[in-house]
Amino acid sequence: MGVTCDAAGVDGSQHEGGRRARLALLGHGAERTGPPIMLGHLLRGLAAAGRWDLSVLVARDGPLLPEYRRTGARATALTSAREPLEPLAAAMRRTGLGAPAARLQDAVRRRAAHAVAGADLVYVNAATPPTAALLHALDPPQPTPVLVHVHELDVGLRETLAPADRALLFARASHLVAASGAVADVLVHGHGIAPDRVTTCEEFVDVAALHPRPRAAVRAELGVPADAAVVGSVGLPDWRKDPEHLLRAVARLGERPGGRPWVVWIGGDPASVDGRHLADEARRLGVEDRLVHVAHRDDPAALLSALDVFALPAREDALPLAALEAAGTGLPLVCFRTGGVAALCDQGAGTAVDYPDTAAFAEAIGRFLDDPTAREAAGARARSIVATHHDLEPGVARIAAVVDRLLG
Repeated sequence: MGVTCDAAGVDGSQHEGGRRARLALLGHGAERTGPPIMLGHLLRGLAAAGRWDLSVLVARDGPLLPEYRRTGARATALTSAREPLEPLAAAMRRTGLGAPAARLQDAVRRRAAHAVAGADLVYVNAATPPTAALLHALDPPQPTPVLVHVHELDVGLRETLAPADRALLFARASHLVAASGAVADVLVHGHGIAPDRVTTCEEFVDVAALHPRPRAAVRAELGVPADAAVVGSVGLPDWRKDPEHLLRAVARLGERPGGRPWVVWIGGDPASVDGRHLADEARRLGVEDRLVHVAHRDDPAALLSALDVFALPAREDALPLAALEAAGTGLPLVCFRTGGVAALCDQGAGTAVDYPDTAAFAEAIGRFLDDPTAREAAGARARSIVATHHDLEPGVARIAAVVDRLLG
């Protein structure tokens, strides 16, 4: 739905009098999660072209901020806390001073916005409450184009965003980039955005940076038998990612000749509430001895060699970078039809089943575990798709083409 962007190269913009166009890029944080990582990839590609003047403002500091700066971009973080002026603002809200607290926080954002003021184009990375607040504080003058890059499906757009924030982002956007065809469908059919205001630029990863460690070494580190069948995933073990659904599927595979496979979940904190819920579900299903929950790693792709199959049990997920990284290393994919990974599977990279058919999900995992030929064929196809369509250069080029178009 909407326009699909398939640019061949990064074609930088010159502005009035031959000067470089100034781009202001807004983000909700600099932590190592999907959209901030994508922002880093984009900055590297735009900076390599050398034809844009890049300024970045993120709502929360994080480990990626120095990486943003190493591209040559001027990168600023509003706060190291969850919100500006915390815990003062929280204390004010508890005493009934919510409105003054909000005004103080907005004043902090407006001061910080001076660092990216005067841009020829404003790029908003993700439709989130912090990016909406930054856009409101920056208040770019008309007719400065605003490009909103939407990485969210309906849970993010309807349950995380307040209606006023959603209205601000959609109304102020000159154009929207959808992170997958699934996102474009949600924007057009679920939120009434005109198709000609949406361009699908699918997510991408840096294939050259994928360095899985030797399989035997990773399995030994994780305590997984060298000859075990292993299925796994990467991400926060929260309600949206639904790791318990993967455990329920694996519990159905107990009658396999090799018995139940091992499950490796990479991400989050095993001691957190979500981590404890995951461990409890494994105990209830009788698979606790086959679950390995690995806490957050800065480079989870290094552990992917431990897996035979990458499974995405999420209730919804636009097009997660973790799945692209897994595909880029040659792992077959299994997912529900709840986001952009299903399109990769339909191209031969794996198997997508209807949500929430746990039996079909389990069957798809079991087929790949039991059939090395099918597993290798799907993995090879997955690697080819990512290398061709979801690597850094074509990914940056797709977004750069939309930027060029908006800049005229």
